[in-house]
Amino acid sequence: MRSLTILFLLPILLSGCNRVTGKHGEISDLDTNQAANVRYATGFKTEDKDGYQIITVFNPWQKAENIAFRYYLTGRDTVSSLPDGANIIKIPVKKVVCLSTTHLGFLEFINETDALAGISGTRYVTNTAITERIEKGEVRDIGYDEQINYELIVKLQPDLVIAYAVSGNEASYLGKLRELGIQVMYVAEYLEENPVAKMEWVKVFAALFDKTGETTVRFDSVAANYHSLTLKAKRIDHKPKVLSGLPWNGTWYISGGESYFAKLIADAGGSYLWKNTTFKDSRPMSLESVYARAIEADFWLNTGTANTIKEVTDVDSRFENLPALKKKNIFNYNRLSRSDGGNAYFETGVVEPDIILKDLITILHPEVLPSHQLKYYKKLE
Repeated sequence: MRSLTILFLLPILLSGCNRVTGKHGEISDLDTNQAANVRYATGFKTEDKDGYQIITVFNPWQKAENIAFRYYLTGRDTVSSLPDGANIIKIPVKKVVCLSTTHLGFLEFINETDALAGISGTRYVTNTAITERIEKGEVRDIGYDEQINYELIVKLQPDLVIAYAVSGNEASYLGKLRELGIQVMYVAEYLEENPVAKMEWVKVFAALFDKTGETTVRFDSVAANYHSLTLKAKRIDHKPKVLSGLPWNGTWYISGGESYFAKLIADAGGSYLWKNTTFKDSRPMSLESVYARAIEADFWLNTGTANTIKEVTDVDSRFENLPALKKKNIFNYNRLSRSDGGNAYFETGVVEPDIILKDLITILHPEVLPSHQLKYYKKLE
């Protein structure tokens, strides 16, 4: 279900150093100093102790301040002296419920999709192995937000529910799961603005399944590839101007100059029209104000659910006058989407930032990677 929400969310991550309390298990002293094996992400850190590991997740929802959740990962047969009320997760976990389709991308990366027992919004899943298990009743739809099916989750008996939060209001219904004896862990990769940092949350999943070593090697390979591609794009002098999005009911949500999207465009050798803004989230602007800037754009990307140029111009006939449309330089990230709303861009794209970057470089500078075939993006006709 979160794949639709992410279309409009590129939020702010804040930090602090106070001790706070909350309803979701133990709240730790907030200390965002990263362990040596967390190189890019700002939303979590890991600590290796004698007989167990600690994963601390910081500010896991929009505008959160001075909040940290600490999880203690111990072996299934390990008895450790841990603080009273500690969030203890026995590893390797064997059965999980996920509240976001991006979690499926992480599970696929570490070859643990068979551990999935439930997901919020089964119709948004694009992984064929998981959809086959859904059809067989092996993976259940557990609902979302306040409509979560507590009874079903208890019946599934997962070792862990992997959750996300947008505003912090989710703490109430997620807290109820813990009261029912179900361990819950926040994952907040969507708050990272750096594409490689977003992917680095795969290390959390790797730790849960006791696969840290092999996963780190694969992660480092993707990160190195991403940075190599970035260097290629930086050598290009021409930086085509990029417009993104599509208005909804007269309002156009624009990603800020410090957002995930702006970072991708810069790394691909493009010049995002709002690159000089200082906000990180997506903010509403009037269609007229965006249209006035859109005249400058060489390319138009991420046009919502539009599959054709006609679907774009049906929103507003004035778009026919935009240079990017006249040149048919319109590309959308829904090549691997389902008719009912699922989109692999939001599922596996999280662990393939290098492939997404290849797509964008190929769109903006086709001469750089002449053999690359677009995977997540497609040209609108």
